[in-house]
Amino acid sequence: MKRVKPLAAGIFLLGQALSGAAFAASVTLAGNTIDFSFDDALLGLFGPAAVSGDTLYFTPVDFEVKSLNGAGFALTNDTLNIQVSAHAGWTFSTLDLVEKGDYLLLGSASTADVAGQIRVFDIANPLTDVTASILPTTSLSQQGVPMHNWTALASIDLAAWDSVQAINVTVENLLLASTGATPSLAFVEKKFVGLTPLMVAVTPVPEAETYAMMLAGLGLVGFAAARRRIA
Repeated sequence: MKRVKPLAAGIFLLGQALSGAAFAASVTLAGNTIDFSFDDALLGLFGPAAVSGDTLYFTPVDFEVKSLNGAGFALTNDTLNIQVSAHAGWTFSTLDLVEKGDYLLLGSASTADVAGQIRVFDIANPLTDVTASILPTTSLSQQGVPMHNWTALASIDLAAWDSVQAINVTVENLLLASTGATPSLAFVEKKFVGLTPLMVAVTPVPEAETYAMMLAGLGLVGFAAARRRIA
């Protein structure tokens, strides 16, 4: 029996490891000039991800919040982390985020808003980071039906990070709804999230050996031309 117990324990631990792996899997989606990597078990309310060109996008179906008949503030939030790696010959210029959805307000005491933040850090130097707020392009203040659309944007200038090859992007999203009287209703829903790193091609700088070969080649061309003139 003493020999069986270690074997049984090993089988149990292996089973636990395999079952854990089934719930968490690293996924990499390739764009034109970059790769997006993330844990698809941690996408939460954002839902499945897809890539078009160099845009990573999500189309949530359950990312919403509502408040009814004077219930006060209601908040829904979620956060995701994405690793973005540049292909060879490319570097980061700008990171743009666009989000879209709709909302409904009924009653003068109803309000809605969307907010959040994107944070970017250099994976090779995690203490170096930059942030930007996610802000709606117009206030969510239209009353009545039908549903009204909203758009929110954020952008970060990464031009100074011309030597960075991999970044981590954290997207924090907040949806807020509030009602302060009866009857009233406030509802907000997020339907699209698109993350687009804008890239620029890297111009290679010739090494010293390359310069020497170029000068030697020019010297040989000049020597050959001089010989032809003398002949």
